[in-house]
Amino acid sequence: MLEISQREALQDNGCLKLLKLQDTAQPLSWKKVSTNEVTCACYLASKLDIRVEWDPFHPDLVVSSPNATLAALACRVKLSLLIQIEGGLIASKVNSHNTITFMAGGERQHPILLDGQAKTP
Repeated sequence: MLEISQREALQDNGCLKLLKLQDTAQPLSWKKVSTNEVTCACYLASKLDIRVEWDPFHPDLVVSSPNATLAALACRVKLSLLIQIEGGLIASKVNSHNTITFMAGGERQHPILLDGQAKTP
């Protein structure tokens, strides 16, 4: 939804980047900017006299990457992770079987498949 709002804000105000939208939004009325949350954020940044340069939906960002790509990368580099369980952080590592393994309570290893499905319930 936010990506759509960003696209609409840029298009409606004739801007290519959010940095330019901050300048364009400055003279607009509150009623006008309040119709789109991205335009509103740029308006507020302008009123606070701050410059915010960001591209939240760039295709090269991790958040924009497909899960399969992230899983393949995690396997290739044997990624180390910290998993939060019951308020504590537990060290884990991606192993060669495409699973994340971790020790809980010092008892036994718990595997989690990288596709998000637990290997055992």
